[in-house]
Amino acid sequence: MGIFSSISKKLEERQEGIKPSDLLELPKSMRTLMLTINRVKTLDVETAAAQIGQSAEETQRDLDLLVEKGYLQYDPLAQQYRIRYGRTEPQNIPGSLWAALDDKTKGTTD
Repeated sequence: MGIFSSISKKLEERQEGIKPSDLLELPKSMRTLMLTINRVKTLDVETAAAQIGQSAEETQRDLDLLVEKGYLQYDPLAQQYRIRYGRTEPQNIPGSLWAALDDKTKGTTD
């Protein structure tokens, strides 16, 4: 449960969805599943299971966990899953950096 606890904390700190760096923290079966869905855009349980070489029950369990964590979206009409990408927030650049750049550009002459 440790890996999902840390993932849950990260989700609370930012908007829901997954960033590419989050894939590194997933177990191999889930990472393979996410990469497969990313490649084909949407998948149903049976096709996903065949693509990654797991049983439909194991794949359904992984898909349910990924939906619960906010990494996948499930479309009940099409009965397919797709990746839910997270938005990354721009990092705050300290004002001192802008001041230093301003000083450097003002000091140059053409």
